[in-house]
Amino acid sequence: MEKLKKAAERFKESEERHHFSVDDMHQFTLEVLNKGGYPEESAQATAFALLEADKRGIFSHGIAGGTGLEESVKRSGVTATIDPMAKPEVLDQKYPAIAVINANGAPGHITSVMAVNLVKKLAGKYGFAKVFVHDANHFGAAGVWSVKIAEDGDLKGEVSCTTVAFAKPMGDDPEGKDYTKGASGRVRVGTNPIAISVPHREGILTLDTALTRMAVSYCLKQFKAGKMLKIPEYIADRNYKSTLDPKDFVESGSVFPLGSTLAGYKGDALLRMIEVDQSIGGGPIKLVPWKGNDPKRRISHTFIAQVIDFLYTKEEAKSRVRELMEDYESLYFGPATRWPGDRSDKAEEYAIKEGIPYSEGQINTLRRSAEHVGLDFDRLLKSKGKKSYPVEIFNK
Repeated sequence: MEKLKKAAERFKESEERHHFSVDDMHQFTLEVLNKGGYPEESAQATAFALLEADKRGIFSHGIAGGTGLEESVKRSGVTATIDPMAKPEVLDQKYPAIAVINANGAPGHITSVMAVNLVKKLAGKYGFAKVFVHDANHFGAAGVWSVKIAEDGDLKGEVSCTTVAFAKPMGDDPEGKDYTKGASGRVRVGTNPIAISVPHREGILTLDTALTRMAVSYCLKQFKAGKMLKIPEYIADRNYKSTLDPKDFVESGSVFPLGSTLAGYKGDALLRMIEVDQSIGGGPIKLVPWKGNDPKRRISHTFIAQVIDFLYTKEEAKSRVRELMEDYESLYFGPATRWPGDRSDKAEEYAIKEGIPYSEGQINTLRRSAEHVGLDFDRLLKSKGKKSYPVEIFNK
């Protein structure tokens, strides 16, 4: 009976959550970051990126995610190499449409704001532009920045980054049975996400994906919350076997490349090519370790912007994208088929109207973040109430 009672309580928690207003979460995050040593401009950029992820239901990259507010103020995990007071600098340009920013270890969110503004300016003048950022730190959800490039409806945005090493290169198969099933003995490559945003007549279509099975942030979020994973062929234990226990990853595991053990060699190749591309813009060329605060753990980003009116007018180009989408939707989609970003759009609409639904584990993470910098969580943040929420769009 006791087991049934606990199971019922867990089910209830999964169906009902405390909701917090977007404005309150923004102010809370700003206050914690300011008290944690972030200058106002950096705090604004970081709060923006983390909150945008939560609004979109991408909790793994949000305020209480695996690379969120707690890590920012504790300088732990992927934020351990951040220098909040650092001054990023735009280097002298050799070519007009290519720029490089030396982040100098500043938070990844403020350097991303700089890069987005710069790449939009250059693309507006030259039609196409690319900005590399090196000596950088994690910037949150890549799609936040590709959307920022495309938000005015005149540019296609594309963003990618390298990360610390979480995956093993595939192909080590001494028995010669199937090289997609084996891996090297050590992690070497990151999750290296890409995001692409294309404006259309009714909005912006966005793909945001890690090139591993999923981003590691989800695993870290579950680990912090003391919960098991729900996705097979995502995390591997030390023996490269799929596991649902995030502790296996934290202790000595890895993340599978996109394609996992069925076609992971393709994801593995994509992961490595992201690093090859960014190496010419100052990106790391050696293993980037997960732990420690050595500046060698810093990473790199790229931001690409392209005008959409190079063949058609801007409105014609956006109409063509939407017409293509409608062709798929009317003739080829099944009942549950969706475009990349559809779930995030629905989540954002819900969050703005009803508030962001955080689990008890996430609320505890927020509380720890405030307490770490000496702030009273209960004074800073009040729930709008506990109620049911659309679980299917807030499941990351």
